Amino acid sequence: MADISPRMQEYYDRLNAGLAQAMEVAKTARKTGLDPETVVEIPIANDLADRVEAQVGIPGVAQMIRELEAVMSREEASLHIGDYFAEKKFGETTKEEILDHAIRTAMALLTEGVVSAPIEGIAKVAVKKNDDGSEYLAIYYAGPIRSAGGTAQALSVLVGDYVRRILGMSRYMPREEEIERYIEEIRQYNSIMSLQYLPSEREIRLIISNCPVCIDGEPTEKEEVSGHRNLERVETNTVRGGMALVIAEGLALKAPKVLKNVRKMKMDGWDWLEEMIQATAGSSSSEEKEVGIHPKDKFLRDLIGGRPVFSYPMREGGFRLVYGRSRNTGLAAAGLNPATLHILGDFLAVGTQMKIERPGKAAGISPVDSIQGPTVRLINGDVVRIHDAKRARELSSQVSHIIDVGEILISYGEFMENNHVLVPSAYCESWWRLEGGTTRPADEDEAILQCESGLYLHPDYLYLWDDLKPAEIRSLAEFIHKHGTLADKTLILPLDPTIKEYLERVLCEHQVREGMIRITPCRIVLKCLGLDSSLALSDSWEKELPESALDLVQFLSGMKMRSKAGTRIGGRMGRPGKSKPREMKPAPHVLFPVGEAGGSRRSVQEASKFSYQANTEGGNLQLEMGVRRCPACGTESYKNRCSCGTHTEPVLSCSRCGIEVQGPVCPQCGMEPTSVRQYTVNVRQMLQQAFADLGMRDRDVELVKGVKGLVSRNKPVELIEKGVIRAANKLFVFKDGTVRFDIIDMPLTHFRPREIGVSVERLRELGYLQDIYGVPLQNPDQVLELPPQDILVPEGCGDYLFSCTRFIDTLLEKVYGLPPFYNLETRSDLVGHLVIGLAPHTSAGVLARIIGFSKANVGYGHPFFHAAKRRNCFHGDTLIEIYADGILEEIPIRRFVLEHLDLSQAGVDALGTFYADPVRPAHVRSVDTGGIPHLRKITSVSVHKAPANLIQFSTSRGKNLLVTPDHAMLVWDVSYLRKIRALEVKIGDAVPVWESGVVISDRIVSIDYVPCEDERVYCLTVDRDHNVVGNGIFTGQCDGDEDCVMLLLDGLINFSRSFLPVTRGGSMDAPLVLTSRIDPTEIDKESHNLDVCATYPIEVYETALRYGNAKDVESLVDRVERRLNTPAQIEGFFFTHDTSDISAGPLETMYTQLQSMLDKLDCELSLAKRIRAVDEHDVAERVLKTHFIRDLQGNLSAFSKQKFRCTKCNTSYRRMPLAGKCKCGGNIIPTVHEGSVKKYLQMSRQICEEYNITEYTRQRIEVIDMNIESTFGEEKVEQMGLADFM
Repeated sequence: MADISPRMQEYYDRLNAGLAQAMEVAKTARKTGLDPETVVEIPIANDLADRVEAQVGIPGVAQMIRELEAVMSREEASLHIGDYFAEKKFGETTKEEILDHAIRTAMALLTEGVVSAPIEGIAKVAVKKNDDGSEYLAIYYAGPIRSAGGTAQALSVLVGDYVRRILGMSRYMPREEEIERYIEEIRQYNSIMSLQYLPSEREIRLIISNCPVCIDGEPTEKEEVSGHRNLERVETNTVRGGMALVIAEGLALKAPKVLKNVRKMKMDGWDWLEEMIQATAGSSSSEEKEVGIHPKDKFLRDLIGGRPVFSYPMREGGFRLVYGRSRNTGLAAAGLNPATLHILGDFLAVGTQMKIERPGKAAGISPVDSIQGPTVRLINGDVVRIHDAKRARELSSQVSHIIDVGEILISYGEFMENNHVLVPSAYCESWWRLEGGTTRPADEDEAILQCESGLYLHPDYLYLWDDLKPAEIRSLAEFIHKHGTLADKTLILPLDPTIKEYLERVLCEHQVREGMIRITPCRIVLKCLGLDSSLALSDSWEKELPESALDLVQFLSGMKMRSKAGTRIGGRMGRPGKSKPREMKPAPHVLFPVGEAGGSRRSVQEASKFSYQANTEGGNLQLEMGVRRCPACGTESYKNRCSCGTHTEPVLSCSRCGIEVQGPVCPQCGMEPTSVRQYTVNVRQMLQQAFADLGMRDRDVELVKGVKGLVSRNKPVELIEKGVIRAANKLFVFKDGTVRFDIIDMPLTHFRPREIGVSVERLRELGYLQDIYGVPLQNPDQVLELPPQDILVPEGCGDYLFSCTRFIDTLLEKVYGLPPFYNLETRSDLVGHLVIGLAPHTSAGVLARIIGFSKANVGYGHPFFHAAKRRNCFHGDTLIEIYADGILEEIPIRRFVLEHLDLSQAGVDALGTFYADPVRPAHVRSVDTGGIPHLRKITSVSVHKAPANLIQFSTSRGKNLLVTPDHAMLVWDVSYLRKIRALEVKIGDAVPVWESGVVISDRIVSIDYVPCEDERVYCLTVDRDHNVVGNGIFTGQCDGDEDCVMLLLDGLINFSRSFLPVTRGGSMDAPLVLTSRIDPTEIDKESHNLDVCATYPIEVYETALRYGNAKDVESLVDRVERRLNTPAQIEGFFFTHDTSDISAGPLETMYTQLQSMLDKLDCELSLAKRIRAVDEHDVAERVLKTHFIRDLQGNLSAFSKQKFRCTKCNTSYRRMPLAGKCKCGGNIIPTVHEGSVKKYLQMSRQICEEYNITEYTRQRIEVIDMNIESTFGEEKVEQMGLADFM
């Protein structure tokens, strides 16, 4: 990491000191032997250089990388690595070994060393002979290079060229038939797998003829080439996918990147890349220009009931784009005025996700009151602009029509990140100041004087004239000339509907009194319409007039103006988020089994009274737990600490051979051993002893909830005392032994002390000594910069963590015999304490410090903090079997998510994670722990920002699966299936696969660790078994929860890998490693596009006017990327737009407050009627087509194919037994009920009656109605008498 300032060094020293202090306490507690292990089980993460050295297995590489990166960029360092290997500094003996080590190490560096992708992505490196006898380099790319990343692929070729030059080798001289083979093979591969970019024949010929390195590869496909077969220097006739990808998606697609590095290194022989770039540049630029000028309605697809549309794409009255970043926006978060949030029915609360038209797919919503709010028409006809939340709340009940929803603040960095062209912005004060403005005018007269001095008209006094046609502007001017009167700077007009509509469309505020329109002030309106103080038409009307509306009003007024409309952006509500305690279902207090004795509540108290036989003492239970042995006295028990005081160790044995096993596998049969055994445990005595040891009475805690059974491999147990203390503090344990709170992530780079409920004095103690302008911190309104690992948690989270500190202190004092650690009296005392942040589907926690609390129900953190947390899932090309609408189809998971569900109802978090509920029933094949296949319902889908690398598994039966490193994989453990992380899978592991209609066992034969080229990875959440068949291999799903935080000391003491289940998520969402210090160069690259300037250069606005590419001005905008590897990469950030309160606006979305779908739908359609930018009839039709009809059809189909269930023993039946009862005597009930089938029928009928629905859709509803009637019969009409109404 680059050098940092003394202030930031002190900050990190504080974090490290706090971590060290907590670590010492945790180590001391663990040494007591009361936990499964005597050491802390969360290690501290290493840096990138260490990871690369571990990957390639060459000692000394880490130090070499640190030396190189200290003086050059990573790309340059990857080339100069070759110098060290060429000098044989690491023990190389042959040319092949030098080339192999250099290329693999460079690739590991370029892919951030997360996994060993470079080791397996390249099959081999060979030295071959040209026809003239000279030597050339051939790199054989293996199949896993498919997702190796275009840049890394291309640069690996460049590294090979660099090193072969040092070794004195010649360039590759291809034969003509070899060139033709490349052309044929790449085209054939594209027809099989579909390349991201297919080079033309001319481009392929150009690459092969000029590339100094031979790009070869191993066969990856079943198909063979039809021509150019049996070539002397090509070892196979089979299609080589790795070769095709490196040429097409590496050299061809990433030619500019390669050329940039060639020029840096001053390497010759690569000039032909310029010709390649010129051939591809023209078409892409013309396509990008089209992006900014056409509406895109993709965000409206699959609209569902209850989540309103706020603006149609590029529709008048929609969100007006303003470029900028506030303290609480950026990193996929956009800003809206808090008044807008209230006027839009409180559906958009702080942190709610909104699907948007551009530049990306969605954005989290943050309050920013320095941009303009909505313009509305009140019930009395008045038109007002509302810019503050208080007034919005006062007027919300009087609003009859929302004329304009206001401005939306989106940063330049979002356009860079999404590779979107810049589109024209609404004229704003930032732009006005760049064009010479200095002081905001106090009134109209001052604004006009500024214009007379040559300035543009200030945006506060601009009207949206470009929303009118020139003919309409003339009609408005002539009406005022004929019928208007002036009285004390007030223009009075008769109430004409057409004229009032014109005034509303330009957002001209006015009142309606006694049948007259009153406009105050009105001087600028009159000047823009070419009217003088006597309301006479000026001579300008008699001249030749401009054709556009904006040019016309400038011509008439003599004032320079810019468009106040700019680009309108469509948006609708996405999925509402939630912040709440993390709980399993059902939620336990302790990881201790109680079996059936605990009842439905898993009550330990109830289990302590349970008896298998009448008239016997209760509490003696038969429980399945892990066998542990005391190394001192040899006693075997299930306890972590022996009665003699010595820590016990698991006793592993082979369930097949019946012998004890010391290693990871049985030496006789090769099976993985286990330590599980049935124990008779006196739970009653254990519970009484726990209360006594804690100094508590049994009535102090009414309910302590355990688990039905342990699901970890060796089944160790938690102390009952931990559960009692958690229950006393109303806390629940997660699967790994920790207590967590889920929060919605939102970015924050600056804050004010008054916003976070912390005193100035306390902040000074934490190191906040001065504000962003260098002024000493003295008052709560000063703006302070947030360091990368300081966070704000919601107040509810603060209360929960405060309870957790009481749990930890009691645990330390009463159980471990140590002094309490926290000693807090109130929630505010949490400030300054450390926590672990963990994203869903990851296993790496990030150290953070709480410095305050947010009134909003979100967790505010630095963009780097959010970006440092990774996600996992499937590669988009993974094939899954989808059963929907009676059809079983095998399709790529990407296609299912993007085409079938399209994410239009989805939410997105700050890291670009999209998630959605299915809008129609769909099922996938799943397998239970015993290996029995089932069809399980898909409950949600998710799309995530891809990590830098993926892992590809290959089996002995030819199956392949590409997943993220932390993905849950299913492996056989004797006779049942368990889950482990993809990183933990080993060659030889047995995995379940689906073949010929049955589940069989297969073996992992290769593990290929590869960088990831795609921007996204995909996954499903599956009901019950929580796994899915991907490419024929059964594997885990994603859990889809929010990010969470836990107390640092809770994680260090109570987390244990031994508790992690072998099913239901396995080691997912577990802090297997802790990042103690965030390095901006090693986190998600999305955060590098965060702009950190106080103002944009005027070139940004000018480029946007011509729909230029965002990259055209990237060198002019201060972004994180430009600061990397300097002290400024983590401090000295600024923002362009301030906001007075980061928790302003609604704190809870109306969507969650409304209980029924009928109420939600009514609010959605009512809001659509009031918003000018929304077509309520189209909204109603879309809800029917993409939500209600699909649901009605799917549920009706499910009803006809349903199973039946016993209410007593939960046995499932394919059809109703003839006896009408279960074998156990329990009642049989259906699993799909009539009410669930009909739930949207009446609403659909009502929509068809009240809105202009197409005849086709009406008839679809009628057909469904008839089908439901034929299934359930006509609805009963109840005969009522006169007495019923009395």
